[in-house]
Amino acid sequence: MPTRNLGNTPLSWLQRLRPYRFTGESRPCALCDGLERTVVGTRDRYLMPLRNVLCRGCGLVFLDPMPTEADIERYYRDEYRQHYHGDSRPRAKSLLRDERGARERVALLAPLLRKGDRVLDIGSGTGAFVAAADAAGWNATGVEPHQGYSAFAREHYQADIHATTLEQAPLTPGSFDLVTSSHVFEHLPAPQQAFALVHRLLTSDGLFHIHVPDISDPQRSPSARWHFGHVHGFTRETLSMLAWRSGFEVLPESPAVGPNLFLRRLDQPVSDWMRYPQHPETMQRFFAEHTAWRHFTSATPYRRFFARMSRFSHERRRLRKS
Repeated sequence: MPTRNLGNTPLSWLQRLRPYRFTGESRPCALCDGLERTVVGTRDRYLMPLRNVLCRGCGLVFLDPMPTEADIERYYRDEYRQHYHGDSRPRAKSLLRDERGARERVALLAPLLRKGDRVLDIGSGTGAFVAAADAAGWNATGVEPHQGYSAFAREHYQADIHATTLEQAPLTPGSFDLVTSSHVFEHLPAPQQAFALVHRLLTSDGLFHIHVPDISDPQRSPSARWHFGHVHGFTRETLSMLAWRSGFEVLPESPAVGPNLFLRRLDQPVSDWMRYPQHPETMQRFFAEHTAWRHFTSATPYRRFFARMSRFSHERRRLRKS
């Protein structure tokens, strides 16, 4: 865990290159409780030492040693947004992307909800989704532990945001028709506990929409897979198994690509949740085959680079017009 006090200042690239210092601990796998693991990553995207392992029992990827709860709470309260996004409050370009993403998420969820339904957004960031959900006619609440971003959400959007962790937020069990979480659960050291809390917060037939990055995305640069904030790496298979074990049904309406799932709350866990026994071997082959050398000698990173530059150019034009 970085020991510097970042305050409200942007984080330079030199600061990002400082080694992580944190009180870690070795833990069983959060999905299958397994203890056997294979190392699949030794450095993060900034080339700092960071050990990621693959569970040999189920195929879940995670940091080992795992940061403690105190490490995680401090990191997200004080440092994550600066370290990951470069500043303690959202920039204009980031806000533009968040608002576009919020509109897309509202359109995705609209067929599942009625006017007046209660929606909880975990990891609300700028508050753009909470504001868009309110505008769609839902009663939306958010949870965002970072003080700068949660303050921005309340000031800019007048969004109902709890500036704390999900565990500490004053939320009433059984009070939400839908809980949504986009790119959050990969940051949690105990995702099974967060699933259990979501289960308690939902109504008896409530829905949970969860979206996380795909650690097995072949288009992604191997050098960008690892980040201190991403303490778990999910695939569609491991996220589905965690959902079943936590008492959720995976709905067939779920988008077909990646770990992007619509879940319905069940009264009890699914007993046969271990449905992909070959997944660890599949993941071992993936990491062996998708190396940095193979990635950068293919056309993939260069196509993505030009697509990104085109998107940045479009965003700059929109910002100049606004």
